[in-house]
Amino acid sequence: MNALIRVTGAVQGIGYRPFVAELATKYELKGEVKNLGGIVEIIVLGDEENISSFYGELKKSSPSGSIVINVSLEYLKENEPEGLIGYSGFRIVESSDNFEKSYLPVFPPDIAICDKCLEEMHDEQNRRFGYPLISCASCGPRFSILRKLPYDRKTTTMDVYCLCPECNNEYQKGRRRHAQTISCHSCGPQLIFDAFDSEGKDLSDTAISEGHDLSDTVIIDKAARIIQNGGIIGIKGIGGYQLAADPYNYEAVKKLREIKGREQKPFAVMFSSVSEIKRLCKVSEKEEEFLLSSAKPIVLLDKKNCDFSENVCGNSGQIGAFLPSSGLHVLLTEKTGPLIVTSGNISGEPMIIADDIFRDRFSDKIDGVIWYKRDILRPLDDSVIQMYKDSEGNDEPRFIRRARGYVPLPLFLNNTLYDGILFEAYGADLKNTFSIGYGDRIITSQFLGDMEDYKTVKLQKNELKEFCEIFRVDNLEAKSKLIICDKHPGYHTTELADSAYKAAETVKTRLITIQHHHAHIGSVMAEHGLKNCIGVAFDGTGYGTDKTIWGSEFLVCNEVNFLREGHLKPIRIVGQDEGMKNAAISAVCYLLDSGLEIPRGIMDDSELTLIRAALANNINAYPNSGMGRLFDAVSCILGICSYNSYEGECAVRLQNAAEKYSDMNVFSDNDAIILPIKISDEDNVMDVTDMLKELLSLRDEESRELLAYSFHKAIAEAVKRIAINIRSRHKISDICLSGGVFANRLLLYLCDKMLKEEGFVVYYNRILPTNDGGISAGQVYLANLMIENS
Repeated sequence: MNALIRVTGAVQGIGYRPFVAELATKYELKGEVKNLGGIVEIIVLGDEENISSFYGELKKSSPSGSIVINVSLEYLKENEPEGLIGYSGFRIVESSDNFEKSYLPVFPPDIAICDKCLEEMHDEQNRRFGYPLISCASCGPRFSILRKLPYDRKTTTMDVYCLCPECNNEYQKGRRRHAQTISCHSCGPQLIFDAFDSEGKDLSDTAISEGHDLSDTVIIDKAARIIQNGGIIGIKGIGGYQLAADPYNYEAVKKLREIKGREQKPFAVMFSSVSEIKRLCKVSEKEEEFLLSSAKPIVLLDKKNCDFSENVCGNSGQIGAFLPSSGLHVLLTEKTGPLIVTSGNISGEPMIIADDIFRDRFSDKIDGVIWYKRDILRPLDDSVIQMYKDSEGNDEPRFIRRARGYVPLPLFLNNTLYDGILFEAYGADLKNTFSIGYGDRIITSQFLGDMEDYKTVKLQKNELKEFCEIFRVDNLEAKSKLIICDKHPGYHTTELADSAYKAAETVKTRLITIQHHHAHIGSVMAEHGLKNCIGVAFDGTGYGTDKTIWGSEFLVCNEVNFLREGHLKPIRIVGQDEGMKNAAISAVCYLLDSGLEIPRGIMDDSELTLIRAALANNINAYPNSGMGRLFDAVSCILGICSYNSYEGECAVRLQNAAEKYSDMNVFSDNDAIILPIKISDEDNVMDVTDMLKELLSLRDEESRELLAYSFHKAIAEAVKRIAINIRSRHKISDICLSGGVFANRLLLYLCDKMLKEEGFVVYYNRILPTNDGGISAGQVYLANLMIENS
């Protein structure tokens, strides 16, 4: 009996073909397995019962790191396939460039070092003892070194290394069978250490001989000593260059902040083990699961007994903790203990992946760098996850940043995209990602950065081009292309989309613009397969259809467009960029608009005079209904934080203060002060004048923590009241919450709880970031609904 079995999903780069070969041998089947573009194709010959058992096992089991979407079985004619005539066993054959034309292929992300490789690296009797770049069929770099599919050694940046006899033997059998990143002390990339003086001159005596058994140990020891003595070391990680420093050394952390131009934003800390993390942080079962996962993301954890230098996490109540993703990081942290490990770039610029660029940029600022000769093709920063405990007590992961360990895994849709259309979405200017969509999936890029930096604009153009090449979009049966961007006419992404539209030649192309907050809600709808909902999108700013700044939107989203059914009353805020950073400006503008006195200490008299004059003469003053600006204003009014030295700092510290109260009172509703928010019956516009007046009268009499919590509760109550009003008009009970403000877990908890108590079905982002990183996927999903129903 002959059969053809096809497996679709993330089944390349994780040892799937060796897994199939071993399983076929177990069931006494002959045949072959090969990568066919984005799928695995298997031909088997043997007893029908054995083929059936083999097929059944393929459907229920797979190697670690794989994602199997579908396994299909088709029995063939009795005559034996020509390629197998005279062949008695089961073989792995060369990959084919023939690609399926009906869907985008799935490829796994970079995978952190597995337990078996970890054991080998620590085993003195193993030939890979102490080899920092150890990997196997189940772990190691994947997407960061991939040139094109199908995934073979020759299509990665490992192609420059020839296997030694021992690695070549392992490549034929065992757990490294067809492991494309297979290497060792003798034949793979080796560590190199360069030390620098204050002018960037290389101080290395002579290059430590590559391939020598002790060279890696010497390098790790040297780097560890520098860090322990207060120095800063560069590290070539899996997805790009990083900077490492001792979190216990105040001066080292201060120097690191100066180098990166990062004044206050908390640093993430890499630990050697979960037990080490538990010493300083509270770790739930779900948080531990993500810390130990193959992605090894940064997980934001509540502090317990943190004894780091005060300038590591600042005023944050959390630590961004993570475990080593490579053997190099494991060996280094075992020597040093916890390490600040942060992206090797100047804040606001893309992560550096090129050896020469990193050296040019940092050699005069740091004490040395550990690197190796294997090219990284695309920057993949560490992913960041925060666990959210919903109102029913369930821990839910939520992405702050989605990159290494998760990209390029697609979002699989409940409803397929419109047949024959390739979707290309350019996202937002902040926290930019782009997305491509076709068939039943959307592939969203890694976090790229903010487009105000020209380097990020160039990176987005290059990455989109490479994504399209890797995932063979030209091979798809697309009859037309839909390019989607934000409605903001001044966005860099809008300009890029418009340029791509004008340059399109090969297929029929259309350009669609989608409002920013509608796209936020679209990202949630995409995750949950919704076509109609109430959407609540809270963030700092977004270009509205009335050409003003939005950011507190209550939308009714249908299959064609949206209705704006509620928002904060717009107030004029002076200054654009500075107005977003300086919370005192937001506070003064809100108080002046409400006819309230400005308390002493919020702003100098000279600055206040300028703000009054600008408002009176309408100079650089723009209507703004962003919820983020209200959070900034309240944070300043309560004396918690008056300037955003990094994005969202004032709101984060306001949340921290509220959580101190709520932790003590276990989210008690009884003790919170009622802060009135007036909501108009006609258009659901929220007027916070009375609330601000109450906050001013109480700020010297009540604790900041209580007032901060009461503010969060007041906003959640307003969300509930407006949602009830909208439901009564439109008869919709599904409600989606998205936007950067909903990264605030306390606000999300209160909204979730109150809405569910009123019978709403509440949805929010789990797979995509709730901030602007999810915008591009939302753009694809909504554009598809518009096309379907136009």
